[in-house]
Amino acid sequence: MRTLIAILTVLTLTVSGNWVHAQENVKRPAAVSDKRQFWQSEGYGFILELTGKQVKVYNYTKDSLVPFGQGIMEGNGDVYIHEIYGNAKLLADLGVKRLGMGRFADGSLTDRLGYVKRLKRVDRLPQVNYKGFSEDPVHNFEVFWQSFEENFSFFPIVKADWKAMYKTYRPKVNAATSAKELESIFSEMFGKLNDGHSVLISKNGIRYSKQSNAREQVYQANSEWMQRNVEKTYIEGAMTGKLDGRIAYGRTASGEAYIRLTGFDESDPLRIDKALAEMVEDLADCRNFIIDMRFNMGGEDFFGLNIAGLFTDQRKLAYIKQARTGAYEQFSKPVKVYVEPGAKRFKADNVVVLTSPLTVSAGETGTMALQSLDQATVIGEATSGYFSDMLLRMLPNKQIFTLSNERYMTPEGVNYEQRGLPPDEEIVVKQADIDARKDPVMQRALELSTRKP
Repeated sequence: MRTLIAILTVLTLTVSGNWVHAQENVKRPAAVSDKRQFWQSEGYGFILELTGKQVKVYNYTKDSLVPFGQGIMEGNGDVYIHEIYGNAKLLADLGVKRLGMGRFADGSLTDRLGYVKRLKRVDRLPQVNYKGFSEDPVHNFEVFWQSFEENFSFFPIVKADWKAMYKTYRPKVNAATSAKELESIFSEMFGKLNDGHSVLISKNGIRYSKQSNAREQVYQANSEWMQRNVEKTYIEGAMTGKLDGRIAYGRTASGEAYIRLTGFDESDPLRIDKALAEMVEDLADCRNFIIDMRFNMGGEDFFGLNIAGLFTDQRKLAYIKQARTGAYEQFSKPVKVYVEPGAKRFKADNVVVLTSPLTVSAGETGTMALQSLDQATVIGEATSGYFSDMLLRMLPNKQIFTLSNERYMTPEGVNYEQRGLPPDEEIVVKQADIDARKDPVMQRALELSTRKP
């Protein structure tokens, strides 16, 4: 479920009236007009059709236009998708009623980070070669290939020749190609990208582009034991859980606060704020903190920013974000994303953050946010290495897929996509450690957390 919810990150799930704007001078929502309007995004490959409060969303490439879904725009400008065409069960399966695209205001959609997607007003829907729904295998292949060609952010990094792949795979597709054969071709093509945020969703399940490596497999095989071992060996008393276990915390025998964050896939800011406020109250007398991000499978970026905001009384630059808007190396203007001080905060002398190859996506952006803190040290192993939001797309046959169309960079401008964010101090958990019931990362965290500031 958490992996599936992460798929929807690009269409940020929102709760009306609870926006956090990191940017100054955010435009106010324009008055709703009954006149039909079309707004085309810069990058991201979508068009909004607005008629009064009614919203339709289209996916487009230079050769295709595919209806994606429909919804409403509320009075404050919040845009929600209530129906994904041909995928009626998807929202229900994910446990949500609607997808929030952001707050629309005169050519911009602003999400909860304050990140703005720019749109331009156009007179009409574009005239294209492939329009609407179709089961034609050739049409679907063309839209699939073009979607990556125009939007995927990391061709120079993955060194996959997407144009050459067109020449290899296009001749394999014709009018007689079955749906199963076509899906296998897509899977084989994007498998060469090894991208953590490229997936195919069908009635047969999910196909992933990325294959787990040896280090990920070690953590996957031992994650439950490692978490139980921390509780049994290092924590005094019972752990307290919040948000269905996404947050769990307790105290070590020597008095440090231990906070384990296993997922940021909670989209309700009121629930998050309440859980964090209760945790601050419960651990108010602690000055040294161990934050275990080793098993964090991602979700919402703003969740990680809110965690970091518990430990600072100053605004901190967490990372820089861009979206692909043209050629392979053409991106939008860099947007700075900040950690804002929380309404309730800890007084922390030391913050030790633990990472691993299972620190994924929003877990990685959350680690960047925590790393911006003056008193923070990151230890363990490099993170998984997929940061971009997942751009949600639909094929003419109504099959859903996603791809990475953004890049996140450190405040210094370094992009760690497919490499993983390196720790300040590398500590590798070996199989021999696991067999001996040892956790050298946790042991080192205890040593670092008691340093004098």
